[in-house]
Amino acid sequence: MGIPDAVLNRTACLIASPADTTNGPFVSGFASCRNRARQWTSPVVVHLSIAADVRPHSDLLLLVLSERARRELVDGRLNLQSGLRVAPGPTTEQARIVDQAYASQDVFAYTNGNGAIRGMDPPRALIAVDREQTGQLYGHDLDTRQLLDGGTMSSTVTSFYAMDVSSFFNTIAPIGIIIHHSVLVPGTELPEVERELDRFHDSRGFEISCFGKVYHIAYHYLILPNGEIRSGRPERCEGAHARGYNSYLGIALIGNFSSHAGSRAGKGVNRPTQAQLASLVRLCCYLRQKYSIPLQHIMPHSDVSRTECPGDGLKFSTILAQISRDSGAGS
Repeated sequence: MGIPDAVLNRTACLIASPADTTNGPFVSGFASCRNRARQWTSPVVVHLSIAADVRPHSDLLLLVLSERARRELVDGRLNLQSGLRVAPGPTTEQARIVDQAYASQDVFAYTNGNGAIRGMDPPRALIAVDREQTGQLYGHDLDTRQLLDGGTMSSTVTSFYAMDVSSFFNTIAPIGIIIHHSVLVPGTELPEVERELDRFHDSRGFEISCFGKVYHIAYHYLILPNGEIRSGRPERCEGAHARGYNSYLGIALIGNFSSHAGSRAGKGVNRPTQAQLASLVRLCCYLRQKYSIPLQHIMPHSDVSRTECPGDGLKFSTILAQISRDSGAGS
């Protein structure tokens, strides 16, 4: 079990506390928030006052969803005992209740142990930012409020933490497939097209940190005119190819298949090659089986956004029918 992508996308701050078997009055941890650019801030040290008899025996994760709760944390004291609506976090198996949960909860609580993340009853704790220990972590005194509210101060220790948090929140369980065309028309050297896509997506801010590496290309797969399939970003890393649908895998066929592109060039409609179409069908069938993707969750980009992509030169209904036949299921 894991945390639904919808919850991860809505999380404003994360408080992470490792399991603590001591009998002290506090449990220590770290807190980090997303800034306006949706990047995770460097962490601050926090203490959680939790009674010894109700302490979790595994790592504790508190996901702050509401602006009210985020503001309390940024101001230095998040009180889970008064006024805030806190609840066990839904898992991917309970994703259907997520929308309802959004409307009524400020904080979700999870426990992380034995390789699984599960919702847990939130501890009725007071979470306080420790400015002194945060200063020791960075080697000098600093304004913890400014740091949580969008700062990017880093140290050797915290840079790795921020990368791990980014990777955690950028991980998906794929639930569908979106088909694109790259628009870029391939030249004689195909690797140059991939480099151009990488530069273009980097300039558009599509960069993602996932599993300790940085990826620029927004799609999970590229299909070249000769049918060769190239990897973009890993399948379990969130895409940047369709707003609101980035937990879907993105597949881009290299080329521009819009009739408008052909008319501007004085040519007919550009179409994908037969080798590309064969590879597209084969890849979709493989991914559909791997992630149990329903046929109705395989869509062209134009179905979820105001765009011509993947162009009228790609006959999507024909492709979908072929995927249905080859994967041996109609739904």
